[in-house]
Amino acid sequence: MLTIFQAACFLENDFAMNVILIHGLFTGAWIMRPLGNYLAQHGLTPHYFDYASRDAPPNVHAQALQQFITQHDLLPCHFVAHSLGGLVWRHWVDITPDWTGRAVTLGSPHQGSAVAQKLHQIMPNLIGQSWEQGLNGQLPEWTRTDIAVGNIIGINSTGLGKLIADLPQPNDGTVAQSETELSGSLICKIHCGHTSLLFHPTAAQQTAYFLHHGQFQML
Repeated sequence: MLTIFQAACFLENDFAMNVILIHGLFTGAWIMRPLGNYLAQHGLTPHYFDYASRDAPPNVHAQALQQFITQHDLLPCHFVAHSLGGLVWRHWVDITPDWTGRAVTLGSPHQGSAVAQKLHQIMPNLIGQSWEQGLNGQLPEWTRTDIAVGNIIGINSTGLGKLIADLPQPNDGTVAQSETELSGSLICKIHCGHTSLLFHPTAAQQTAYFLHHGQFQML
């Protein structure tokens, strides 16, 4: 097993590191492919974890993620996760305490989602089981201060979520900045909406840079 120091050196020097991309609610792996293609052009090897986001809680999807990683022999690896996908990743980290890598979450509601709470109240079937141990904010305690986590946040209120819940500013129209807080993570704010985080050139550039260097690039 690699020590943390050895793993850090390996991550810095291995230019073809595996990176697993995890999509969010209502979508599929297809939505992560433009970002994955960009990462491939910048020396990373993308792999796409697909899951039925409403059909099980994030902790169950984390078990499937572990099977996916084992089946394809993807360790060591980094992660890039959008929205709910970041919560699936959180549960995976909880069951994989010896993982050392880097991760970038984009618009992930690490503190729970006010929009999802409203939908759970009025149309619970719409978000399904993503609510439990996920969008309700009931996630494993975050204690991994030994790994580099980048937290990319949209601050342009263009998403439809603002029509459902009154979100504090700044927000990306679906998730408020305050809902994305994760202790110890490095923050990068981008002027775009929630879904647009996956297609914004600056978000892609900053994601690739963070996975290679463990910090965001100063622009």
